[in-house]
Amino acid sequence: MKLIDRYILTNILTPLTYCLVAFLMLFVIFDLFSNLSDFIDAGTPMPYVLKYYVYIIPSAMIFVVPISLLLAVLYGLSQLTRNNELTAMRASGVSLYRLVAPLILLGMLASIAVAVINETLAPKSAYWTQQFIGAEKHKDDDISFYISRNLPFKHPVSRRIWMIGEFDRQTYAMRSISIIQQREDGSDAERITAREGQWKDGRWVFQEVQRQKLDQRGNIMGPPSPLAAQQVMWELEETPTDFINVTKDPEFLSSRELLDFIDAHQHLSSSTIARYMVDLHYRLALPWTCLIVTLLGLPIGAHTGRRGAMGGIAMALLLFFSFYVMMNLGMAYGKKEIVVPWLAVWLPNMLFLGIGIISVYRMR
Repeated sequence: MKLIDRYILTNILTPLTYCLVAFLMLFVIFDLFSNLSDFIDAGTPMPYVLKYYVYIIPSAMIFVVPISLLLAVLYGLSQLTRNNELTAMRASGVSLYRLVAPLILLGMLASIAVAVINETLAPKSAYWTQQFIGAEKHKDDDISFYISRNLPFKHPVSRRIWMIGEFDRQTYAMRSISIIQQREDGSDAERITAREGQWKDGRWVFQEVQRQKLDQRGNIMGPPSPLAAQQVMWELEETPTDFINVTKDPEFLSSRELLDFIDAHQHLSSSTIARYMVDLHYRLALPWTCLIVTLLGLPIGAHTGRRGAMGGIAMALLLFFSFYVMMNLGMAYGKKEIVVPWLAVWLPNMLFLGIGIISVYRMR
């Protein structure tokens, strides 16, 4: 890395760090005001509260990084312009495009980092925090917060259809289990029932298991198998994660999990599929906000030092919030099937990315 690149990045990374810390603190404080009464009423121990706020950081970073990056670019470049450092660098023969190249790379790396967080840590941590808050609010309720009832599930690879009377998302215990094993042609081949089941050592163990063979028309073939007090279900490939994902809202699923869910539930209505497809594209498109805001901030930041910071910051924030408004409108239209899902989500990215590229190209 050349000295000039290191100097420019230092002028951006320092305010970026301050902005990240400040916005994360504001995010935590705002959440604490919302949930403090629930923590007090539930008598939540302080270590669990601290753990909750550690887990909330990955999902907060998805939204904090873009605005922090935008403000850091605006501040860093305005300072360089105000002190005539950009002018001196250009006078020494370095083109403006070469000067902003490390910042564009920073925006790209930030997008990649946010995409990784958004795909790995954020869905799991967001789900954990949602479950934690829900459990704290329902501590005094008679009905367990972790119980999902009448849970259907279809495993397309193994051609099995499950219906679970009760599923405990915390212990993975099941009750009132019914499984239909289908043939390749889609006809029912066997029905398996069990009173309850537990997940032990990577396998399902059922109690009071009974099997009934079915013919091609779904009629019963002979008597059912003898009732087994306990049986290890070696043939069942489904894991607790498969059933938990069915109970989750789309915001708690990674793009891969969303795609698997859509593939496994093609029988759902077109409106439901559209909602899941919009959420899938949203999870893929959102991280690129970092690159977009960097491109939008470069020309504005390079001129705010001469024209005054407030006007440039106001313009950049207006573009930033316009992007999010357009993104949310697109999602709403996509979920109502007015616009195809991929276009509804990616159109704001394409539009503002184009604006950013053109603005950088026209920089003087």
